[in-house]
Amino acid sequence: MKINKKQLIHIIGIGGIGMSGIAEILNGLGYSVQGSDINLNSNILRLRERRIKVYIGHSQKNLKNVDLAIYSSAIKKNNKELKFAKSNLIPSIPRSNILAQLVNLKKTIAISGSHGKTTTTSLIASVLSKSNFKPTIINGGIINEYGTNTKLGSGKWMVVEADESDSTFLELSSVISVVTNIDEEHLDHYKSFSNLKKSFKKFITQVPFYGYAVVCNDNKHIKQLINKITTTKIIKYGFNSDNDVRATNIRFKDNKTSFDLSVRDDDNKTKKYKNFLIPLIGRYNVLNALATIAVAINLDIKVASIKKSIVSFKGVERRLAHIGKVKNVEIIDDYAHHPTEIYNVLSGIRESRSSNNLVTIFQPHRFSRIISLKKEFSKAFSYSDVVMVSEVYSAGEQKPRKFQLDNLIRNIANKSKTKAVFYKNNDSILDLIDQSKGKTTIVFLGAGNVTEWAHEFYDVLKKAYE
Repeated sequence: MKINKKQLIHIIGIGGIGMSGIAEILNGLGYSVQGSDINLNSNILRLRERRIKVYIGHSQKNLKNVDLAIYSSAIKKNNKELKFAKSNLIPSIPRSNILAQLVNLKKTIAISGSHGKTTTTSLIASVLSKSNFKPTIINGGIINEYGTNTKLGSGKWMVVEADESDSTFLELSSVISVVTNIDEEHLDHYKSFSNLKKSFKKFITQVPFYGYAVVCNDNKHIKQLINKITTTKIIKYGFNSDNDVRATNIRFKDNKTSFDLSVRDDDNKTKKYKNFLIPLIGRYNVLNALATIAVAINLDIKVASIKKSIVSFKGVERRLAHIGKVKNVEIIDDYAHHPTEIYNVLSGIRESRSSNNLVTIFQPHRFSRIISLKKEFSKAFSYSDVVMVSEVYSAGEQKPRKFQLDNLIRNIANKSKTKAVFYKNNDSILDLIDQSKGKTTIVFLGAGNVTEWAHEFYDVLKKAYE
């Protein structure tokens, strides 16, 4: 069935970051788009500003005169709207299918990986935009300089974050595939780490002969994969000497990181460049920058232009977001919810603020993740002076009968060798600050509603020090 631009497309679960992006792109292409979601959020407000109709709540009535229904992976089979669409023979397709079709409209750079893909996607999109590529962008987070996660460009390239969580990234046809890292994640879907690695191998090898893969060769799992790949051109980046794009002499100051760059070309000749600067902290963000540099250089963007573009990058919402500072207390918000992400964020903060007291407010995300990675979580907070752990944000999961949050808190205290306590409310943070001396950095971590606590605490802090 061919959908013309006069027909109506309805998106079930339109408030999600990915679905709202699809809505914006389709709307920008001239299609008639509407949607529905359970709750009002910032994504929906942004869509309404673009005159896209959004219903709050799911109802059969919302599908009046609808010609096509698109649904997200979060939508259950018993959803009222999805059931109505299927029973009334309204074509109904998953988001991954639509995304794959949109990707076919352009030459695509697809960025995947267990961690860092949103920031890397944003960096690549920013560099290409400033180099007049005019790319179409579909990202998994809000890019601060655009105020949205999507942008319809007139150029021939598309930059898209490729979600590996449910294997749908394998449906994308990309000319350039980027893999930031591979870690034990989403095993509820893949059933084994081996299956996850096989999917990433397929993602790398399915690029066409005129394309290439850009991969972090410092990640041991990627290194193992690419040693067995002979059919795909691979560009390696990282800190080690065997990489094609390499960072050395890494320095941290305030909220910026600088490094020197080495680039090895196809003739095995190496060029060196001094003093690259990124407005981000942490060695992991240097890796994200290296992935961007590798892509940009191979698109024939001048190194001087890349350097200038990266230094003006304005970041991604909820990635080391600076909420505010009151006297000697600084508040940061970050999406990190996997042990590797947590460790990277805290190490980055510690590197740039070595003398500060570091207090972490951690909202665990999903019981299944906490249980399967309990050893990794217990070791992830070693850079924090105090860790406050809240109740688990279940994301719809049922609490296992034997699950005890106290065990997690105890393990963090023992393995990370830090003070770990239960987070009750923002008043309990104030008590810690009163007991501390000197500068304090408070970082709120998690994928649930912990970001709201960060903003609320900033208001509490301002009132407390008035």
